[in-house]
Amino acid sequence: MKIDKDKIVLLINSLAGGGAEGVCVSIANSFADKGYQVDLVILNLNNEAYLDRLSKNVNLIVLNVNHARYSSPSLLRYIYKNKPKKILVFNYELSVMLVILRFLFRIKIKIISRNINTLSKKIIFLEQQNFWTKYVVKTLIKYFYNKIDHVVNQCHAMHDDLIKIYPQLYHKSSVIYNPVSNHILDYVNLHDLHQIKKKDYLLCVGSLEKQKAFHYAIEAFATIANDFPKLRLKILGQGSLEQELKQKVIDYNLTGRVDFEGFQKDIIPYYLYARATVLTSIYEGFPNTLVESITLGTPVVSFDCPSGPREIIKEGINGYLVKYKDTVDLKKKLLTVIKNEFSVEKMSSTVESFKLNKINKHYEKILSSSF
Repeated sequence: MKIDKDKIVLLINSLAGGGAEGVCVSIANSFADKGYQVDLVILNLNNEAYLDRLSKNVNLIVLNVNHARYSSPSLLRYIYKNKPKKILVFNYELSVMLVILRFLFRIKIKIISRNINTLSKKIIFLEQQNFWTKYVVKTLIKYFYNKIDHVVNQCHAMHDDLIKIYPQLYHKSSVIYNPVSNHILDYVNLHDLHQIKKKDYLLCVGSLEKQKAFHYAIEAFATIANDFPKLRLKILGQGSLEQELKQKVIDYNLTGRVDFEGFQKDIIPYYLYARATVLTSIYEGFPNTLVESITLGTPVVSFDCPSGPREIIKEGINGYLVKYKDTVDLKKKLLTVIKNEFSVEKMSSTVESFKLNKINKHYEKILSSSF
């Protein structure tokens, strides 16, 4: 299966430590390892947490711009010079930017956009942001995103949500799950997870922003903390709500029981030794943290939020789903996961669909298709 003379182009904002960036690097590396010429085009090297994970066989092109809104001249120069036939984009704003540039300059290029989040929820979130995001970015997405040649959704629920907004994309969209990162799979292959002795803490991973809603995790932890005096809650990530969440810890009399660990480049040890990984998001696209945790032998407890957890969690085998925004049910499921034992083998069997070699074949098929 050949793709435009074996050349693949991926476009993303940066190599900062987010889920989309991790997936982008994994896919770029996978194609490079298979012998394809891979250009990974990024806007800048700010906070390049995943730069050292990028294969030396990937051609990294840095446009040296600070934001997607300023990227047009640099993107045009790259396109005119390299003449790519297709670009796989990992950002809403950049996808729309390419659509507009294609129209204005009559560029012959196919745009494949990876749908990063549950779009209906993302649009609501954009309405709560600054002037540029609320009135410009949201409007551009609303009127131009349906001009994408193909949209890759991270799960079936995301696909259904997309089609409700843009019915015309039904035959121009597909579902490809996020892959487990190779560095996690490599660790699992080299270590015996049966030898891991769990420590007394629950784990939350993600940006300290409204979407992740870690205040629910803090509230639920407060209801069980007295019953488990040694149990702690560790929160990994950084964001604008850090001080607000720390105040929640004080309000719930949990001082000394909750650890704010900040951003961690190597998250594997945190997953390995946790009793469970907890996700309390208002919405997701496809929560990589759940798959990573399960792959490393740690069960998960997650709100049944839109979207993703329902397609990952197998009740009692790799964790538990919680009624959406229900802290009483969250407490119940946390108690259950703490008291129960989980089979590493059974958990491992539930992540087969997320192995990189399988995911890569799906992307290869999409990139080799004629739209």
